[in-house]
Amino acid sequence: MTRQEQQAYYDRGFTKDQVEEIKLGLEEGLDIEPYEDKDFFALQMREIRLGMMSELPVEIYARKDFDWFQMEEIRLGLEAKLNVRLYAYPKVPFDTMRQLRLALADGINLAKYVSLPAGVLKELRKAIKSGVDLAPYIEDHYDEEQLEQIRICLENRINIKPYITPELRGSSIRQIRLGLEKGLNVRQYTGLHYEWRQMREIRKGMEHQVNISMYLNPLYDWQQMREIRLGLEDGLDVSRYSSLMYPATDMSVKRAYLAAGIIDDANDPLREFGETKAIAYNNFEIKITPDQMTAYFQLTGKRTGVTRSVIRNALEERGIVSGINEDVINYILTDRAGNQPQVIAEGRKSEPGPDGYYEFFFRTEVNREPKVLEDGSLDYKDIEWFEQVKRGQKLAVYHPAETGPAGFNVFGQEFPSVKGKELNILTGKGFYIEQDQRTYISNVDGIVELKGNKMEVSNLLTLGEVTAYMGDTRFDGNVHVTGNVGNGCTIIAREDLIVDGFVEGAVLEAGGNIILRKGVNSQNKGHIKAGSNIEGSFFESVNAKAGGNIKVSYCLKSNVECEGVLELAGRKGSLIGGSIFAGLAIKVNEVGNDSGVKTFLKVGVSNDIIKRQIIVNNQMKKIDKELETLDTAYRELEALYPVEAHAEIEMFGKIDSARISKNEVKKLLEEELVEIEKKVEEAKQAFVEMKGAVYEGVVVEVNGKRWVSTERAVGIKVKDDENGLKIDHI
Repeated sequence: MTRQEQQAYYDRGFTKDQVEEIKLGLEEGLDIEPYEDKDFFALQMREIRLGMMSELPVEIYARKDFDWFQMEEIRLGLEAKLNVRLYAYPKVPFDTMRQLRLALADGINLAKYVSLPAGVLKELRKAIKSGVDLAPYIEDHYDEEQLEQIRICLENRINIKPYITPELRGSSIRQIRLGLEKGLNVRQYTGLHYEWRQMREIRKGMEHQVNISMYLNPLYDWQQMREIRLGLEDGLDVSRYSSLMYPATDMSVKRAYLAAGIIDDANDPLREFGETKAIAYNNFEIKITPDQMTAYFQLTGKRTGVTRSVIRNALEERGIVSGINEDVINYILTDRAGNQPQVIAEGRKSEPGPDGYYEFFFRTEVNREPKVLEDGSLDYKDIEWFEQVKRGQKLAVYHPAETGPAGFNVFGQEFPSVKGKELNILTGKGFYIEQDQRTYISNVDGIVELKGNKMEVSNLLTLGEVTAYMGDTRFDGNVHVTGNVGNGCTIIAREDLIVDGFVEGAVLEAGGNIILRKGVNSQNKGHIKAGSNIEGSFFESVNAKAGGNIKVSYCLKSNVECEGVLELAGRKGSLIGGSIFAGLAIKVNEVGNDSGVKTFLKVGVSNDIIKRQIIVNNQMKKIDKELETLDTAYRELEALYPVEAHAEIEMFGKIDSARISKNEVKKLLEEELVEIEKKVEEAKQAFVEMKGAVYEGVVVEVNGKRWVSTERAVGIKVKDDENGLKIDHI
């Protein structure tokens, strides 16, 4: 398009962005007639142009009574070959269109629910997709936020129905859900008399196993509840500040003083003590420290007349009745004491009692390390991986913290005793907590694992010999194969997969780890894929990929890939033929053989990461362009309507909503890009370490830079360097 042609459009009243859309259409060789109209916003023109580029029937939505958000939903539906006529009506809001479109993409027709709010439709769509029935709650007029929490409960088989009503806000229902997920007695904070932040404080107190009855009164606001809860968690005597008369700010100050051990008779931890008090007698004086915890005796004249009864009477006269040291009195009465001050009485600070602890009835640590044989190879035969439990088995019992000895000062004033620290409740899955809120019971047959404060009991499927005649095995848990896995078999586990026997040409996949006790010879059939690590005795003609590390004794003519470290363990950890990739490092003994078989080793940034980096960068550029266009459209609207009319014009709200949505997506992409860049940076330190013989025919690539072995060598480490590859002899 020439400048004169552009100017002609400007003269007809087209904006810069509108002219840009016309220009782009002409450059693509499109017939721009369907959108060559200045009454279309530039964003509407863009949607029509994109549809024409994809050879879609744009006449369905190239109408001025559709805004560009509606046009986009219709276009995306057409691109996905969906029946857009179920929702392509101007009176259907764009966000409702979006939910109907996404549902159709999942094979769900929600057209009969078109009158429902878009947020409710979204939750209904997700519920139907996950196979749960949300309809009764929709009929009871629960809103979008409430339905989201209910749906999550239904999907996780949590019975939330007895605890909720439509009057509860979604944020309150969320607190109930979080409590139910952790096995708490949520009835202690359900109901309309608590708002959601109060519920949160009660829930956290229950999780931290403190005495929530100290602040269960709904007259406390949530900040007051928080101060009492924090004091209980620190083992403080919260009764000294838990009165409703204290606002949360005062509670916070008093809690800080209590934590510092500052207490006095007036129950006012803010009072400051003065200088050390000295009480003089004829030939001695008694000094009391400001904190009233220590009393000193000091001779100021001759010892004549200083007797045990005189000292005792002086102490009693000053009210010093606790912590008196008789040995010091005996010492004072001797000539050895001189006139140096002596600690004659000393108080004792309250000390916390024993902390709470868990008693576990299963091994919390199992040996997952293979045995290293004399030749340096790894023996997985006796490796322990699972700690199995039965339904109804007691897993753990919590023993609460105990109260320590009470403290006192020299005047005999007792300080409140202090409890030890309570531990948080155990979180996780596959168990329930009995009514005593102390005893944990397994509710499934499976395996148990403790990770910090998280205990998980997962389903375990045990199989014997696996053959192709058995069909595919897909299991939502762990799988343990006690026999061999033959050709043509498929086993997919959501968590870990262990095979005791040999593996042939099979498909093995696991969301967690894969442990192959006796190794694999798959003749390049099937594949092995783990979300985490893969370990095995040997790989022969294997295709394997791990999201974490891979460790085997030797690897022959295999294609193996991992994001972390690939280690061929032991003195016989040899690698012969095939192609090996690791994101961080390859550690091996011998590489290649005398016949010069091609063996390819690569470390550094993976192709998947590079591709994803390109995709994310392109997506960010696209979003930036879309945000720029939205900003322009907003400014155009601002020029057409006065400020006071903005609230009444729906398009302003739609643009604001779209900008918020786009910025949220952009933020997620930026976070992903940071993670990608972190991996790229880590890959710069990648290396290949070959401790033994390195034969001719071995190719090593580090971050795209190659080194080829032209003759037999021993002990070589290859890593990246600013000036190229650095080859070290080790």
